[in-house]
Amino acid sequence: MNNDKKKLISIIVTIIIGIALGFFGVMVSVFSDGSTYERLITILVILILYGVLSLIIGFIRPVRPWGHMLALSLPGVIMLIFYTIKEFNFLYIVYIVLILLIVFFGTKSGKSLKKKRE
Repeated sequence: MNNDKKKLISIIVTIIIGIALGFFGVMVSVFSDGSTYERLITILVILILYGVLSLIIGFIRPVRPWGHMLALSLPGVIMLIFYTIKEFNFLYIVYIVLILLIVFFGTKSGKSLKKKRE
């Protein structure tokens, strides 16, 4: 398989993972009917998942991981933006920023780990 097909397949898989994490992670953490403590724990777990997945993506695809970074983070961010329009809460904006920052630094860290290993 040539490099373009591998890149396309990896982007599609990353988009599917991003959509699943956005729907079953981000939206569930926003819609959950628990205490504030339970919501914060759920959000922390989701952010850790974003960090681990972006670290893996940065390690696997160290050359220009921007597409993969956006494919992982944007589905959850877009779902959260649509929900924020319906019911505004400043903490949702913080959540969006944290998702983007964690995925960015995760891919950068994975990229640097790959370079150190080589």
